[in-house]
Amino acid sequence: MEHRCPVCHKTVGTPAQKSQDRAEFLPFCSERCKLVDLGAWLDADYKIVSGPDSQESVESPDYNTPSHDTQ
Repeated sequence: MEHRCPVCHKTVGTPAQKSQDRAEFLPFCSERCKLVDLGAWLDADYKIVSGPDSQESVESPDYNTPSHDTQ
């Protein structure tokens, strides 16, 4: 299975074919792509998207009314 750089999508090779000069940049193909990715993190380009916040209404108890009948 080939490994591709997550920034430029250039084929880096298979994990078994890691050469010593490229091992320091993995999973990227070069120092440039490594720095591009770091810059994207620092600029907050990567975001974790979640669903809309739950807007459930939580009723607070009314402490001024008795909870049982006093008749």
